[in-house]
Amino acid sequence: MPSNTPEQAQPPVPEHRDVPGLRLVRLDRRTPEVGLLREVVVRQRVAPGQRRFIDEAVHTLPRADDDPERFPYAVVLTGGDLSDRSGARDSCAGFGIIDRRGVLREVVDAPERAVQVRAFYVASEHQGRGIGRAACSAPLLDLLVAQIAPRTEQLVLCLNDGNDAGERTYRAAGFTPTGRHHDAGERGLQRVFTRPLTTGSHPVPRLPEPR
Repeated sequence: MPSNTPEQAQPPVPEHRDVPGLRLVRLDRRTPEVGLLREVVVRQRVAPGQRRFIDEAVHTLPRADDDPERFPYAVVLTGGDLSDRSGARDSCAGFGIIDRRGVLREVVDAPERAVQVRAFYVASEHQGRGIGRAACSAPLLDLLVAQIAPRTEQLVLCLNDGNDAGERTYRAAGFTPTGRHHDAGERGLQRVFTRPLTTGSHPVPRLPEPR
């Protein structure tokens, strides 16, 4: 498992802080917590209707490990017990990758100041609770990106037509379509969505209270 290194000679950014309800944990580190989360994410599955749109971590995590421009992360419920596999399974709600290269040169005008969010999903057992929206919103995702690529000004993602659940989540998190498209080969034509990166003060995205 590699340890990716953020861009050099950039201004320091604050360490990532928790947002009540969720935190994003980088999986390119070597800690007991990360080890447990890596075991969990490769066993997670998305809802059957989303499998044609999303590659799960069992496929995308190894590719991220082999690419120094890709930074995998887990979406983790705060307050969970990450001291054993059972606690990690209950606490880990999803997965994603921040890619500093991706298809950025094809879809944005300033790829050197953008990152691509890819392979993001919320595991099926955690869906319907607002976790996807909160995990893709500022400041939570933005603070993670600021650690990985401090010069970033724009977050980019590519979305297949028909992925209505994904589109609702990303729009709720502030992403908007640019009018551009990316040809993803066998996955078809994808629409490009973006939003600006902002790490300042924002209303904290909170999860709905359990009923």
